[in-house]
Amino acid sequence: MRLRLLGLSLCALGLLGLSVVPAGAAESSATADPVVTNYDSQVRVERDGLLRVAETWKLSNVNGTFTRFLVTRDHLPDDVDHVQQVGDLQVKAGGQDKKAELKTEGDVTSIAVPDITSGTTQLEVTYTVKGAVAETLDGTEVRFSPLTGINLPIQNANVVFSVPEVTHVACFAGPVDSNIPCTLAQIGETSGPTFQQADLPPGNTMTMAVGFPKGQIAANSIIEYRHTFKRAFSTDAAQLITALAVLLLGAIALFVLYRLRGRDQVDPRRVVPASLFSLGTDARIDFTPPSDLRPGEVGTLIDERIDPVDVTATIIDLAVRGHITIVELEHSTEFARPDWELRRVSNAPSEELQRYENVLIRAIFGDADSVLVSELGKQVRANLAQVQDALYDGVVKRGWFTERPDRTRSLWATIGIAVTVVGVVATVLLALLSTWGLLGIAITLVGVGLLVVGRYMPAKAPAAGRVLGQVAAIRGELLEMDVSELPTDQHTELCSRALPYAVVLGGSDRWIDALVATDATPDEEDSGFAWYRGPRGWHLQYLPDSLRNLTTNLTGALFAR
Repeated sequence: MRLRLLGLSLCALGLLGLSVVPAGAAESSATADPVVTNYDSQVRVERDGLLRVAETWKLSNVNGTFTRFLVTRDHLPDDVDHVQQVGDLQVKAGGQDKKAELKTEGDVTSIAVPDITSGTTQLEVTYTVKGAVAETLDGTEVRFSPLTGINLPIQNANVVFSVPEVTHVACFAGPVDSNIPCTLAQIGETSGPTFQQADLPPGNTMTMAVGFPKGQIAANSIIEYRHTFKRAFSTDAAQLITALAVLLLGAIALFVLYRLRGRDQVDPRRVVPASLFSLGTDARIDFTPPSDLRPGEVGTLIDERIDPVDVTATIIDLAVRGHITIVELEHSTEFARPDWELRRVSNAPSEELQRYENVLIRAIFGDADSVLVSELGKQVRANLAQVQDALYDGVVKRGWFTERPDRTRSLWATIGIAVTVVGVVATVLLALLSTWGLLGIAITLVGVGLLVVGRYMPAKAPAAGRVLGQVAAIRGELLEMDVSELPTDQHTELCSRALPYAVVLGGSDRWIDALVATDATPDEEDSGFAWYRGPRGWHLQYLPDSLRNLTTNLTGALFAR
């Protein structure tokens, strides 16, 4: 505080150095320097703590505007300021009222009196000071600094307080941070406390303190709090406990919300005997996924969302089942980007397609019979939302979810964003206007928690329990089954049918390798399968790279922005 006041005093010195230069300074260097020859002040302390101050200033060789300062803001620890308010200002010169400007900036209040003429001038100044009396351990105390940073030497300063009984007095004079006692500080026997200081240099100050016993003078301190980051996010007991309580209650609410709305109503550890293969007539193996499960539905059921792999696996599954033919085009050069042509099969099997499969086929082909993967473009991406809608509606229709997972996530994401925004706005407002910034942060964290929990809010219905158990059994089969046990004459067909499920559930590499193993003539050119055709010079050994590139390009074409 003292350093801050010192800076203000120095600024005041610079300004006043311009305002009180004698008129004849430019004409004659012999002109006497301006000086305050005498400062007399009578300070009456009222019972309610109000100070009534009457001052007499005797100025010599002062010309222009005379400005004096009072310290009216005292910085205390914990971001607390004691503020004094100066009012009821009256200034007279030669018994006539004189115009004066009262202004408070920073830690000081200034009284500026313009149009001071050279020669000996006497100013009579009266004003009141509110907020100068503070409570102490054994009573109250007034602290008053009427002389601060004046750009003139003061030859004599005499201040007398008119007060009832006092307990102590103190006075310091000199620089802002001085602890040098004043020339005189005493409790008079017939008059009130008296303070005197001789030869106070320019820019110096004089600070006086008078103590009173309890019950004599009322404390009237004006308390203001400095707006700091520490105070805005106060960790005082009330603020900290409230913020922690909001966090705790928010965490409990999120936990209860998840248990009631987001927890799956199935046992994820349950495994139900199931297989993709079954023994049919004539000792043939039939491909019979349980509950007529499709790869896209399996992927959506497991993670409650439609991923790119679910759609690409569906396209491969439609090809394997005879509705689409995938034709890999010849590469113009060894380093050319690969491309594929998707062809609609005119004499496709008569099996009934799921709604989302029909929507996907329409999204891919439109009115055409073929399309290049590289040209699927915006039309497919624009219709992809309809595919996702149909697939989400399908899993709800099967009874696996009580409501669409995407809408559930969207609802809770919206609520989470709203709470987070409210928390951020509350944090800013509370930090700017109060000390409760931590409460806003707690609300924000609850909103973030809602965003996180909202991702897990879609809950599987009881009907999904058995299906998930079957999916677990199928996953184990895809990962561990000895593919060589499949009938040789059905090997290609069964491995192809299993491949889309392996793309979703894992183990696709071993099923692709099983298809590659059907190549009886590795040195000869292969045309591929009924559902996948290779270009000229293509071999089955290229199938892993071909399918990997196909999956990557399909994903890019369907989901890239």
